[in-house]
This record gives sequence, structure tokens and C-alpha cells, in this order.
Amino acid sequence: MSLTIHRITCKSALTGSGGHFRLNPYVGCEHHCVYCYASYLTRWREELGPWGSWVQVKTNLPRVLERELARKRGIEVFLSTACDAYQPVEQQYRLTRQCLSLLALAAQRDEELRVFLVTKSDSVLGDQDVLQAFPPGALQVAFSVTTHRDETAALVEPKASPPARRLAALRTLNAAGIRTGLLISPVLPHVTEQDLPQLLAAAQAAGCRFLGFDRLNYLNRHIGAKMRAVYGHFGPEAQARLEQACHDPGYEASLRAVIARAKAEAHWREE
Repeated sequence: MSLTIHRITCKSALTGSGGHFRLNPYVGCEHHCVYCYASYLTRWREELGPWGSWVQVKTNLPRVLERELARKRGIEVFLSTACDAYQPVEQQYRLTRQCLSLLALAAQRDEELRVFLVTKSDSVLGDQDVLQAFPPGALQVAFSVTTHRDETAALVEPKASPPARRLAALRTLNAAGIRTGLLISPVLPHVTEQDLPQLLAAAQAAGCRFLGFDRLNYLNRHIGAKMRAVYGHFGPEAQARLEQACHDPGYEASLRAVIARAKAEAHWREE
């Protein structure tokens, strides 16, 4: 699938309220993850084509962010919800790097500012100098994963960095003193559930300091057909669990039990 880049300008950089804000240097994502909940954005941008085929680049974002940070104190900033801040287009435009540099400066002035960065790309390592400019406690970096298996990830998140490279990047950032963890998101029915013991072991070996979990969202409305097509590779047991996740109200409770059991067996402790 070819990629179309649209250069746009924005009126605001930080979106949200109550001190909790989102920062999206881009809209749209090249990683083309089949489960991506942000694909709902195509409802309002149908003229741009299918999700994964376009990216909007907010060319003036750093200037707008700098102006907004001058007026805000004690906020939390999450990167990102409508894109991966380190998708390949970042190598050309460097918007994420510029924004993180501004946030690091703001955090040096404001001891209550907090930044949470999540990505599926090991190219974040290229900005290690910027990440280390944050004061202690001001920044957390999470690598989003669904499995430790590179071959499985290639089916569900074909253009993201393989999990092995994400785990290696996690190890590198932790060794550099940056608080880094895993966001297991989404937990793919059967697939991630079966992989949790090995995934948690790999996380511990990499020095993972925190975990987060998120269940699969928007199954029928936006990604149902794509998920069912991919699950054809995983067999009937996986397909049945996918349908349970979609239709059975008891699925969420059973998922919590699976996660709790895996963490207990791994003797997981948050740092």
C-alpha cells in the first residue's frame, strides 16, 4: 500500500481537559496495525483513503506547542492517540523530537509536568539524548506489544518494529536510566493470552519496570472484518475466543483472570 502525506497546520497542539492532554504530531499511521482503534478517524477523513495509506503532518505543531506550554503548569501529556509518534515519517519531519525537546525544557521549569510516551518503534532510540534531558520522574516510555513472537506480529502489525527490537530498545532505555515499560495493547483474544507467560519473561529479562494492559476495542464497527481475516491464520480455537471477546459479556472478567494468573506465575512486581 502506497503512502500519501498531507502537510497541514493546526490551531492547537494539546487536546484534553482537567490537566490531562494528548499530543499527536501526526494523524494517521504507517504501521497499519489491523486492530488499531484509531482507524475510526476514517469516518471523518474518507477522502484520504483506507487507514494506513495516509498520514497528516502537522507542520506548525512545535511552534503551537511552545506557545501553549508557556501558559500551562502541572499537566500530563500523552503521546500519542491518533498515530505512532515514531512511525517512519518521523525520520523526515522530526516533529516528535522537536515536541519532546520542548516538553523536556518545560519539565525542567515545572516539576509537576508529566509525559507518557508510547510507541511500537525502536527508532525512539535515536532520541535518547532528548529523553535523558527530562528530569527524573517526569517521563515514562512504554513500548506497545501484543506478542513476543516476531512472526505473529508481522501478521497483525506488519509495518511496526518487530517485538524483539522493541524489547531490545526497552533494555537500552532502561539501562540509560529512563523509566520504561510495556503496554500490552491490545490483548488479542487467545493470541496474546497464550503468549503472556513468555512475553512477561521477556519483559523481565529486558528490565521492564511497569506493565499496562488494554483489551481489544471497536471490534465490529471498524476492524471486525480485518481481525477475522487475520485470525484465519491462528486456527479455530483462536477464532472462537475472538468471537467470545466480541459477544460474551463475561469475556472481560475472564481476561482479567488470565492476566492476574500470568502476573502471579511470573512473580511480577511493579517498580
